[in-house]
Amino acid sequence: MGTSPAVDCHAHVFSATAPAIRGARYRPAYPAPLASWQDHWRRAGVTHGVLVQPSFFGTENAELVAALGLDPGRLRGVAVVDPEADDAALDRMHAAGVRAVRLNLRGALEGLVALPPWQALLGRAHARGWHAEVFADAGRVPAIVEALGTTPASVVFDHFGHPDPAAIDATFAAVARLAATRPVWAKLSAPYRLEGCDPVDLARRWLAAVGPARLVWGSDWPWTGHEEGRHYRTLADALPQWVGAEAARGILWDNPARLYRFA
Repeated sequence: MGTSPAVDCHAHVFSATAPAIRGARYRPAYPAPLASWQDHWRRAGVTHGVLVQPSFFGTENAELVAALGLDPGRLRGVAVVDPEADDAALDRMHAAGVRAVRLNLRGALEGLVALPPWQALLGRAHARGWHAEVFADAGRVPAIVEALGTTPASVVFDHFGHPDPAAIDATFAAVARLAATRPVWAKLSAPYRLEGCDPVDLARRWLAAVGPARLVWGSDWPWTGHEEGRHYRTLADALPQWVGAEAARGILWDNPARLYRFA
């Protein structure tokens, strides 16, 4: 990646002992400590990172917040937040380095976002300069766009937006509708979760849809549910192959520094 600063915008850290929420789809039996992730940074030229709350911890963000406190200058966070959380709780998360709300909408849960408590949460997040990060099942972006309604929050779609391979055009038509109302971003991450879609094709579509200044990259470390055969450096080196070397430079630092408020 070179000698310039670079941000890995999607990783998870967790212990092996903290309990998972009831109904969690997958709970790794191994720990994923911050130091192990950061050890990969040095070999790949990464200097900063964004921690994303694992789905199996639900709205219990204690481990996320604790990890952010270990390296506050170089880390930011994306939390899963109960819509009933009060403003003081959001302020504490902001002080810890949280800069976004994660909307984990796997299981066709996008209807929740249209409910008043969730709409209000997104408004309160927006008032703090946060954005919404959306994790969705394949092909659900059009339904999510409808559910988001008129909330003002910027939106980041994880993992290339996870389009349905048979209906990619529908995903990007919905992205265009949403981009007419607010900033829309995509995280180029986890190509192994794309169910047959070509990451090069999707990267080019995102470049056309939102421009190179609204793309970021993430490793998805430690690749929960897809651990076998993954190599951090290989995933990092794929970005210039997807978007070209010039766009990759902005995607690795300028864009995430602006989005997550790195100095």
